[in-house]
Amino acid sequence: MMLWGKQKKIEALVIKHLDQVVETLDNFQDAVFSYLGGDMEQADRLALATHQAESLADDIRREVEAQLLGGALLAPSRRDILEIIERADGLANAGEEALDYIMLQHVNVPDEIKGQLRGIGEKTGEISREVKLAMQLMFDDISQVTEHTKAIEIKEGEIDRLERDAIKLVFKMDISLAEKLQLRGMIEQLVETSDRAEDLSDRIDIMVAERKI
Repeated sequence: MMLWGKQKKIEALVIKHLDQVVETLDNFQDAVFSYLGGDMEQADRLALATHQAESLADDIRREVEAQLLGGALLAPSRRDILEIIERADGLANAGEEALDYIMLQHVNVPDEIKGQLRGIGEKTGEISREVKLAMQLMFDDISQVTEHTKAIEIKEGEIDRLERDAIKLVFKMDISLAEKLQLRGMIEQLVETSDRAEDLSDRIDIMVAERKI
């Protein structure tokens, strides 16, 4: 059972957009890892790649929107796809914004929290792939969608725990309050992608439930 009618052009564009979102987040993750490892030249190159990938995702999103607003698919399906593609695009935006925060402020990251930050990056990459699978299955077989939205929820909970651990460590450190607040802001930026992914997965679950009624 499919959630939407099998309109091949729209499906191909949505998946192309998701591929670009995943590429954006992969570059973001690698940039953060390079930054944490002290390789600033590589971090700069990957930051540029992140911005370029996010820009391409925006272009594809606008192409999807133009197709849908031009009458592709029935009205309820158009609304659903417009909503979730906007939310998926927000994941790429969040990665880009987090990277800007770190790179533009030249945040000094203490060794004590680098493990948690790498964990957040790894889990964010896993979440982006679960998002792609969930949305692909909305075209192919909605009976399998919730397996992946549940995985998103679990991984987001794991990121929340890493976030809390990192912030606790920050406020135990013998550094200035300004540095603590800057680090907390950075951590909150890093987890924004997973927060948005959970919101998207909740919306997907609602769409699936509505179609089953």
